[in-house]
Amino acid sequence: MNKITKLRNVMKRESIDCLAIVPGPNLYYITSKKFHLSERPVVFFVEQDDLTFVLPELESQKLAGLDVNSLTYSDVTGPSPAFDNFFKNKNFKKVGVESRLMRHLELNLISNDCEKIIDSTQIFAGLRTIKSDYEISMIEEAVSIAEKSINSVIHKLTSGISEKEFASELVIQLLKNGSESELPFSPIVASGVNAANPHHFPTDKLIAKDELVIIDWGANHQSYFSDITRTFATGKRIHPKLLNAFESVKLANLAAREKSAHGVAAGDVDLAARSVIDERGFGDFFIHRTGHGLGLEIHEEPNIKQKDEFILNEGNIYTIEPGIYLPNLGGIRIEDDVLIHSSGCRSLTTLPRGLVYL
Repeated sequence: MNKITKLRNVMKRESIDCLAIVPGPNLYYITSKKFHLSERPVVFFVEQDDLTFVLPELESQKLAGLDVNSLTYSDVTGPSPAFDNFFKNKNFKKVGVESRLMRHLELNLISNDCEKIIDSTQIFAGLRTIKSDYEISMIEEAVSIAEKSINSVIHKLTSGISEKEFASELVIQLLKNGSESELPFSPIVASGVNAANPHHFPTDKLIAKDELVIIDWGANHQSYFSDITRTFATGKRIHPKLLNAFESVKLANLAAREKSAHGVAAGDVDLAARSVIDERGFGDFFIHRTGHGLGLEIHEEPNIKQKDEFILNEGNIYTIEPGIYLPNLGGIRIEDDVLIHSSGCRSLTTLPRGLVYL
């Protein structure tokens, strides 16, 4: 059963007359085509009996090989006539949109012609959470590229180099080792007290001796992402509280990986990691979910978070990334990408999880 057929089956079950899909991971997943999300709107409409693109003339060549209808517009006419033409003689009672991706620009062009607009995010999530063998192989290669890249550059993580400079060196290695130029995200390099911020942006701060450095990075292989974090030490004289926190995170990571299996609730995986950190006295400093799905997006379903009732299935790929963040002192995160299979879970990441002293 192809992806469009699966999509239409869900639409029928949910009484959705039409799906309006904009450029992004869902459109790529369904059509294997990429479009720019720009001032020129592109929308792919999926109905039970028709498939129609509304798009600018300059993008129309991308439809080669697709069995779809198309309505184009020029920079002179603008998009409104083409969208009006699509909706002519339609009577959609319910249209699904991607609430995390659709902008007011596209919504404004379709909302006047629909009785009810609903969020269809979970429809796509239901299709994409189970990875095919092809998708698994793509993510495995993205992991391999990311691991090769950090191994190629980690010797440069010494006192005196700035966070920005090391991040740029890592990006160069990612591209040299085969990553697509559109990285999953800009690498995080957070040293010393900056590591207490989980989503720190690299700065001109010079990395000092005897501090911890969180590095969070990933690669893109054929539009599929990897996402890895390791914490390094730039010397042996690390604050004892940070060393205790590091051991807690490492044990939490292990507990979550051991809990991960087909039929287990996502919230129970989070609980396995969180319980370790709570028991060791750092519960107030674990301030995010344990993990997130991974694939065409760096953050997608399933969410490995507290009390989440999603039941893990074979083919799910997600991160396990517990962390402890101590204000004015530093932080630790250890992140792996794991795959659920018939007998448990397999870590796609192979880098050592222990504290590496540089």
